[in-house]
Amino acid sequence: MENIQTNHNPIVEENNASGKISMKEKLSYGLGDTANNLAFSMVTTYLMVFYTDVFGITAAAVGTLFLIARILDAFTDTFMGVIVDRFGGNNPNGRFRPFLRWAGIPLVVMSVLLFLSPDFSDGGKLVYAYVTYILFGMAYTVINIPYGSLASVMTRDSGDRSALSSYRGLGSMIGIFAVGVLVVPMVNMFPSPRIGYPAVVSIMGVIALVLYYITYKNTRERIKPVQSAKPEKININMITRILKNGPFLALCGMSFFVLAAMWINQSVGMYYFTYVLGNQMLFPIFNMINIAAMVILVMFIPKLTVKYGKKKLSLFGFLLGAVAFGLLFIVPIHEVTVIVLLVTGMTGITLPNMLMWAFVSDVIDYGEWKSGYRQEGTTYSLYSFMRKVSQAIAGFVGAMGLTVIGYIPNAVQSPDTILGLEILMVLLPAIACLISFIVFKFGYHLSEEKVAGIAADLDAKQ
Repeated sequence: MENIQTNHNPIVEENNASGKISMKEKLSYGLGDTANNLAFSMVTTYLMVFYTDVFGITAAAVGTLFLIARILDAFTDTFMGVIVDRFGGNNPNGRFRPFLRWAGIPLVVMSVLLFLSPDFSDGGKLVYAYVTYILFGMAYTVINIPYGSLASVMTRDSGDRSALSSYRGLGSMIGIFAVGVLVVPMVNMFPSPRIGYPAVVSIMGVIALVLYYITYKNTRERIKPVQSAKPEKININMITRILKNGPFLALCGMSFFVLAAMWINQSVGMYYFTYVLGNQMLFPIFNMINIAAMVILVMFIPKLTVKYGKKKLSLFGFLLGAVAFGLLFIVPIHEVTVIVLLVTGMTGITLPNMLMWAFVSDVIDYGEWKSGYRQEGTTYSLYSFMRKVSQAIAGFVGAMGLTVIGYIPNAVQSPDTILGLEILMVLLPAIACLISFIVFKFGYHLSEEKVAGIAADLDAKQ
């Protein structure tokens, strides 16, 4: 095992930093991602449909918007992480928790503005979309980077980290469930989608603010900087030392493809159910069944992690997703077959997705153990940067894919367009799952035993 270097950013822990944390705290932490997804999942699931079918922006213009705005947003993530690491150590309430008290407000405001449809010219609509979407991304960054970094300072216990990751995944699924199942019926209750979308987003936003406060109130930061320690000045080394972290790079590579699979699937889901299956209302039913499966899965993830390890579970998930999505592209289309295989494929994707946050905490510890610097905010923000780039490309592929396959809004689609929707919905995710399997199997070398050894080394240094 490598020797840890002198720690230039020392930390101090409470006595129970490696002890067990309560179920209440785990649940409260997970609710933070429920709040996140009441905003974020609205965007990934419905914004493209809103832009093309309600606001009247072409699919090609939407694809370009998603690509440019999300890549710009990815850079703001990195900047936010560096800022938190540099200036977040002097707040008595912690480095990350205070953001949960107030940063949800601008996020909710921008979410509502995002789904307004003012009667502008075509050029004016595009300008409005760019401005509101970029500001939404910045508002999301301000709360998501601290929230994501929080788990790494709540505990060093490996089992609790996996549990936190699972409960975050459960919280995420609850948010996605609410958005996926309730939004379409709720929007249809209003006179028109122009009124329905912003009204529903407002309701979701108020709920999100309550959940953010619960997360703030019921969580604790146990791994804290020494108050007298001089913070490292902002410099390029804060980033380059993380880019030398091999497991971190493998995690980023794996996540890039599995998240692209998930987001492409989400972005074209409404189109797929509307035009391939011919039944838009099956989309919320699929979401309901899918989330129910995810909730059941969450109950078993901690025990499965102890028995098989996070990496093996993730690799199994990639194979399950690849097989299910691949079969769905081959077998004849039938409503029952589609829902069963889609739920199975999404279960495969969900396994590694629920464990990603535990992997992030592990690579943060590995980075500290290897370099002597602990950088939760910067590490998480770089990981978020990769996620945003993946989302940008997935959104671009989804939107531009609609143009390539000849999609015409609110019209009967040609056979070639139907085939194109099937490729986007299931074939591309199947390929992405296979690539994720290869990258993670051969690139991520942190076994459960090595992670435990690193944690013991770091605890011994305190």
